Amino acid sequence: MEEIKTDVLVIGGGLSGLTAAALLAKKGLKVTVVEQHFQPGGSCGAFRRAGRTFDQGTAMLFGFGSKGFNSHHFVMNALEEPIGVIKHPNLYRLNYAGKGILFNADMEEFFSQLAELFPDDINAIRAFYRYIGKLYFKVILKNMLCSAPSEISRSQGLKMLLRHPVGNLRIMGFFSKSAGDLMRRFVASPEVIGFFNKLTSTYCYTLLDETPAIMAITMFMDNHYGGSYYPLGGSHQLPGKLEKSLEVHGGDILYATRAVEMLFTDGIPSGILADTPTGKLRIVADSIIYSGTLWNFYNALVPQRYLAQGKIDWVRNLAMTYPSVVLYCIVEAKVFPAGTLPIEMMADNPHALDEKELTMYAFSLADPSLCQAGEQVVMLIGPSLQAWPDPRDPLYGGPQYVAQKQKEIERLLAVMEAHFPGFIQAVRHVELSTPTTIERYTMKNKGYVAGPKQKMGQDLLRRQHAASEWPSLFFCGESTVMGTGSPAVTISGISAANLVLRRLSMPEYYWKPVVNDVVMAVDRMAPPVRYDAKGRAIPSLNMVDDPVEVHLHDAASACQWCEIAACSAACPARFDIRGIMRRLECGNVFGAVKCLGSSGSGPATFACAACQAPCEAACMRRLFDPAGVSIREILMTLHSR
Repeated sequence: MEEIKTDVLVIGGGLSGLTAAALLAKKGLKVTVVEQHFQPGGSCGAFRRAGRTFDQGTAMLFGFGSKGFNSHHFVMNALEEPIGVIKHPNLYRLNYAGKGILFNADMEEFFSQLAELFPDDINAIRAFYRYIGKLYFKVILKNMLCSAPSEISRSQGLKMLLRHPVGNLRIMGFFSKSAGDLMRRFVASPEVIGFFNKLTSTYCYTLLDETPAIMAITMFMDNHYGGSYYPLGGSHQLPGKLEKSLEVHGGDILYATRAVEMLFTDGIPSGILADTPTGKLRIVADSIIYSGTLWNFYNALVPQRYLAQGKIDWVRNLAMTYPSVVLYCIVEAKVFPAGTLPIEMMADNPHALDEKELTMYAFSLADPSLCQAGEQVVMLIGPSLQAWPDPRDPLYGGPQYVAQKQKEIERLLAVMEAHFPGFIQAVRHVELSTPTTIERYTMKNKGYVAGPKQKMGQDLLRRQHAASEWPSLFFCGESTVMGTGSPAVTISGISAANLVLRRLSMPEYYWKPVVNDVVMAVDRMAPPVRYDAKGRAIPSLNMVDDPVEVHLHDAASACQWCEIAACSAACPARFDIRGIMRRLECGNVFGAVKCLGSSGSGPATFACAACQAPCEAACMRRLFDPAGVSIREILMTLHSR
């Protein structure tokens, strides 16, 4: 059996795992990531259909601003990895009780909208925001942190306390209170409470009385102050840039590699046994970071003899968020009236959370290069309250499952029709990702995309910390202290990386003023779209400026990232063509060259010049574009680099 030895092993290539891996590689450690899928990002990935780019799931990316809760901004600067993002003028619109409420930096506009809904309570609402605003600006933002509160060193904690003793003591008091407790100090109206229930449920899948007060303060203020961003070219650019940094600094990521058993030496985790396309693989490491679900870790990965029954029971009894369904559509652009935002939240029922509570992401309104002229790509995500089969169930994929999917598609389209008349007729393509699909591709059990609820009783410090019961193992991801959302899981990745560094007595990552900012924020929506000679919309350039790299980016962006890579199967050298193209589109020429050289033939015997290019004949893009992808020319150009 083949064995790999590494300094740090990261299990899972989602945002949290990639963040930890890239940061540790930047410090000079040998890092190996294993990922069961064929591409990075977890739910922050993308796929293509007939040349259109769809975000898989995670796409509302807070945390890129220069102010507010900005963990993504911190990480990219720590890695010195440039990235371009589009700043949304409005965070989103909440369609509530027949009225659209805009969330942006203009608080007076926000209050004027709420005054129309709640004229008798607007002064109380203003008082509530004044109170949490003081805490947010004078305490939370004055103590900028890049680690979870559970992982702050004693010296950091003492400095924070001495810097703002009164404010910090007040903040600490909210760790045991809910957002409902805090709001009822100012507001008694059930109608207002119902409105804010919608705000917390759309973010955390929890109601006010479940949501920790400290989380709500940050959430409600960051709605207006921090802002929302979208990476140029698609959400996959974020994990792509993290992958690039990891590879540039000597790290490796092994795709289609699934951890199946944690290995122990003298009762301490020391590596994993993994399944790969070519057989079993043993990976041994001094430190291990796990970024998957707690359920999979404690019920499948670790042999039961190494676990305490109390911990197993605790994991099994965690209250989970709702399973999700995701609908993907290509629609005619004319169905959306002027002023439609890339993020529109539907809250048709002001009294309860139900299956009509959908969020629409139409990021082609922000970056038109995701689709063709005259159309938009749309993703709808919402809770699913019905039973779906397990991916291992014999009924999965059968007639009953197919019929259930079709019924769900019709239900979701009807919700959109109610908000955007003519939507059903405008649909050119539609497909559904069920909780079963989500579990299959991301290993999120039963499609619980947000993991355990961040609710009172299992909130913040009561959740899984980055440190584990073993000195060599650390956790990150949405099951940990920070919980749900891309900025939160990114913080968890930084926390895990810092604990590994602390264990090795190496300098940790900490917040400091930015000197050379590598995050380029484009303030205007809909940057100009470039087209090739055949009229194909080319995905937006993301910090790529070398002429040869621009050419490679543009040519590689024709790749469809097919699940079954017929091109690689037809290639005599078995090059990972899909992986090479994806890296080039993210500006990762180094990783693409490395990927090219890791095949059996290697650069020394590179023979594309004499090859008849069966890869191009097998290219699946040719099903809708006779030209396909210019694979041989791309590989030849890349080889010459």
